[in-house]
Amino acid sequence: MTDETRKTVEEIDTIIRQNAWFDFCVGSSNGNDLVITGSTDFCYYHELEITFHNVFFASVYFQNWKSDTRLPVFIIPEQAEAYQMNFQLEIEQGFDLFIFRVEDSKTDVIIAAASISYNTDTVLYYYREDLQPGMRLASTVTKPNTV
Repeated sequence: MTDETRKTVEEIDTIIRQNAWFDFCVGSSNGNDLVITGSTDFCYYHELEITFHNVFFASVYFQNWKSDTRLPVFIIPEQAEAYQMNFQLEIEQGFDLFIFRVEDSKTDVIIAAASISYNTDTVLYYYREDLQPGMRLASTVTKPNTV
């Protein structure tokens, strides 16, 4: 695992923990990349996209899950735990393990991927014309017909 990857995970966890709560769900997957979206209000928008590139393994809830932001939420397991998990899950060399701590569950979200990136745009789930910098419409949003 590179120092850059560790720094990215710390940045993402800091963004998440700036909120009183934070929920997550699978945004998309194309067989290679997995996008996890995060929000404080999934009815209207999401404000975090974490993209896992070249995913080898994922144990994830497809329905929304929540995390306790008073504690670390998005982490890299310690070396001994990572070794054990790599062995147990048969993760091949070259993939890093990432964990989302899930509130009110014994099962955390675990992803093994070659790399990660993230975006903090606010992605709106409703049509709006006056988008500010750092805002965009979800790909499913279309301009309403006006008569």
